[in-house]
Amino acid sequence: MPRHRGTRDMIRERTVTKTGDQKDTVQSSRRIMDEKKTPFCATKKCLLIVFVGLLIAMGIVTAITLLAPAVRGRFPPDLPWWKTSVIYQVYPRSFKASNGGKVGDIKGITSKLDHFVYLNVGVVWLSPVYESPMKDFGYDISNHTDVDPLFGTVQDLEDFIRQAHAKDIKVILDFVPNHTSDRHRWFQRSIDMDPKYKDYYVWRNGSNDPPNNWVSVFGDSAWNYSKTRDQYYYHNYLSAQPDLNYRNPDVVEDMKGVLRFWLERGVDGFRMDAVSFLFETKNVSHNEQPNPNFKCPLNTSTECKKLFHYWRHNYTMNLPDNKILIDGWRAVLDEFERKDGKTRFLLAEARVTSQAVRDWWFKTGSDMTFNFELARAVYKNKHCGGTCIRDAVEKEYKDLPEGAWPNFVLNNHDIRRVTSVRDRNFVNAFNMLLLTLWGTPTTYYGEEIGMVDIAPTFAQSVDPKGLYYGEDLYLNFTRDKSRSPMQWDDSSMAGFTTGPATWLPVSDTYTDINVQKQKNSTDMTPIKVYRTLAKLRQQESFLYGKFSYAVVNNNIFSYIRKAKGFSSYLVAINFGDVSSVDDYSGEPVSSEVGTVVVNTANFKDDTYAVKKVISLKHISLKPGEGLVIKL
Repeated sequence: MPRHRGTRDMIRERTVTKTGDQKDTVQSSRRIMDEKKTPFCATKKCLLIVFVGLLIAMGIVTAITLLAPAVRGRFPPDLPWWKTSVIYQVYPRSFKASNGGKVGDIKGITSKLDHFVYLNVGVVWLSPVYESPMKDFGYDISNHTDVDPLFGTVQDLEDFIRQAHAKDIKVILDFVPNHTSDRHRWFQRSIDMDPKYKDYYVWRNGSNDPPNNWVSVFGDSAWNYSKTRDQYYYHNYLSAQPDLNYRNPDVVEDMKGVLRFWLERGVDGFRMDAVSFLFETKNVSHNEQPNPNFKCPLNTSTECKKLFHYWRHNYTMNLPDNKILIDGWRAVLDEFERKDGKTRFLLAEARVTSQAVRDWWFKTGSDMTFNFELARAVYKNKHCGGTCIRDAVEKEYKDLPEGAWPNFVLNNHDIRRVTSVRDRNFVNAFNMLLLTLWGTPTTYYGEEIGMVDIAPTFAQSVDPKGLYYGEDLYLNFTRDKSRSPMQWDDSSMAGFTTGPATWLPVSDTYTDINVQKQKNSTDMTPIKVYRTLAKLRQQESFLYGKFSYAVVNNNIFSYIRKAKGFSSYLVAINFGDVSSVDDYSGEPVSSEVGTVVVNTANFKDDTYAVKKVISLKHISLKPGEGLVIKL
């Protein structure tokens, strides 16, 4: 795939030019001598001069070649936009309603483009806005090349892309390739045994029972019976989301057509949903085996066996065939790159269960695979301190394959907000971490102001995953908690809509936690801290500088970001439950003083005020407090 020229390429070009110039000089000298009929070059003096000249030329070439690694930090690498930007996930239903409706829409997102500019966000990722029955809120697509009227029109989306580009913001869409809605015309024709479409989905014969014991993500059998075909079809998610059959080349080509449709309308890339499940084993007689590491939250063994995580999924997840398919999608993006020279981005959402699986995904055609290790660490241990955070970060950095680029995620539409799992007082600490680590950060809407989970009643809840477990257990499984409407101001419905109702309840924290209040405050509020960090992230040391651990203990996680020729920075954050006093002056900091450039704004005095020079030998941080210090 096309990639970008770096420092070595520039140095190589300079070397070639210098060698070529030298050759021209020698040829010119020969012509002059020929014209004068002077046999000077046959003398020992001439040979000595030529020999010395060659030695000098070789020395120059060698010096440049050896110098390349040493100066790489001095010349900004030619990084593509997705390595230098913050990715901001918009959940369209919950971001902004433009028409007084209960649900957000594309025009509403367009009206808030300046919000992304204010935050210094360079990439907006839209969760699905395609035509859909909304059984899984847009992830059950009935037409991949149209926008659902709930959100607007294709023209609305094109207008959003055009206006975003005018503000130097890239746009990536969710690409949902694993399955379609059961109302998709492909599936309807497949049920009817249309010759072209009969094998577009995974159909198998069954007697009185499903072909095997496979369980769907939402619970119960992953097979659903069709009376019309007298066969079962496979669905990794809802029964209303039948899995596509990528062993059929027509399916492969049709899904490439979907990518081309949106690329032609200006989209800069795609986040590929649920790509671990694109293929299943051909022989569906194999039953899955229990996962020995899963601790079931339910009361009986029978109920536990209905849960997705009870099983290992060796026959349905991360099969080698996935690589061929994703490489093909990469080739489609490369077609468009060759046409206009603009970088296109392909991001994979895959279930990474080990370092070996992580490394395998880096070898596919995707540019990056979402890393959820930080999120997992915090959700598994709400007291996750410095060592715990370090271990999660290290899982991404350890033995990173050559050419691979790291990334970090804390929240999204499927998991709880980290501020609710831990504590609201940690919002700035987590944003400081996310925006200063090496790699591309992804922010979920509302993360910049510290939005928290809601707790909808069973009657208010709409997520099918939670509703499956009934009124007693739905709150343990529902994804509704982190999908509440964005909190823009303290007016009715938090400024999300001018109407009287919203699709999910607005958080009762909206009068205190909202964009307008935080922007207008004279204090250093979460949104201001976020903006400051996002701007600081454009410094060379944070974009591509080296990363090394400093003080790490049960409370503190700290590290150095450094690029040669530019300022170095120490980031120190207390993720523990108690205060911690530490000496940071030793290796790798090797300095006794530094200047505070950002703090988490929850200090009660000016001990660590911005622009203040402080001693690194004795820094005291309370839980949730953090500093970025220029060395």
